[in-house]
Amino acid sequence: MNHFRQLLFLSIFCLLISFTNCGDSDNPDSDNDTNVTNEDNVINDSTNDNTEEVNSEILTPNSKIEISKSWTQEPTGYTYSIDIHIPTEEMPSDGFPVCILLHGNGGNGLEEINHWSTVLTTHALVAPTGYMNSWNLCDEDSKAPDIEMVDTLVNLIQKYTNINPNKIRILGNSNGAGLANSIFIENPNSGIDIVCAIVTHLTVPQYHLENFYKIGNDTDPSNDYCGYRDLATTPLTSRKYLNISNDNDGTIPYLGGASKVGTNFLNAQDAIYVIAQSQGYDGDKLSDSGTPIGNPIVFEYSYLSGDVIHLRGNADHGINPTQRDYVKTFLEQ
Repeated sequence: MNHFRQLLFLSIFCLLISFTNCGDSDNPDSDNDTNVTNEDNVINDSTNDNTEEVNSEILTPNSKIEISKSWTQEPTGYTYSIDIHIPTEEMPSDGFPVCILLHGNGGNGLEEINHWSTVLTTHALVAPTGYMNSWNLCDEDSKAPDIEMVDTLVNLIQKYTNINPNKIRILGNSNGAGLANSIFIENPNSGIDIVCAIVTHLTVPQYHLENFYKIGNDTDPSNDYCGYRDLATTPLTSRKYLNISNDNDGTIPYLGGASKVGTNFLNAQDAIYVIAQSQGYDGDKLSDSGTPIGNPIVFEYSYLSGDVIHLRGNADHGINPTQRDYVKTFLEQ
């Protein structure tokens, strides 16, 4: 009888051990399972401060590019909205050139695409929207690290197989042109081959004491030079540059000085001369008169065989058809 009881006890003990173990290693929903399957087969081209990875191969209007950055206004992170347009025509053998569109203060990326998609018909267009619909330069509401965001965006775009990584263009309007100028000054990526700044030329913070300067970490008009304290290296000499400014602009002073946007500007013709010198020009500054072209008439100031251009018009804080056509020709050459 005692032997029978011992066998019965041993059998019950073994059953308990088996029952306990069945809830562990064979459970397909276990926390230890690292094989996650996306049943919708959605490709996410996301990135944050630590990740800059593109999983898909072809850039399309539905590509999801997410770039997140954190700073004092958004300590837990903020993700930029990015709109994309792809031309309907056949892709060139070396991929589509890309134009990154930077809107003016109060604008957004989709508005820029709607405006430029009928002009830059051979380009893929990528248009981020800035935090609080502005770009951080000096006195804007946003203090976001926009220069870093564009760095990340360019690196991501270059990984798509239908994009020409050596033909990344930056086109900024107004506040976006100010950011475009800082990209021209600071960004070391040689794939950015053209920068176009519309109705904003160089500010005094960007160029003073005969040197180019980087956007500061604490941009504020109460700081000396808006906080632009760190010297920039000489801008890459492989880029073409186009600036459009108007001598009757009531927002950005053509002749330089104080402005409505909280920062001081260089004289527009002095600014283009400084940029031409950074690209290797060692001659005299061109005469103030310029060369008249187009209808409506604008005045062209061409340095380095057309690689560095300034157009002077009278379209206030906008551009006229001659200037718009010039942008198209300059980017599509």
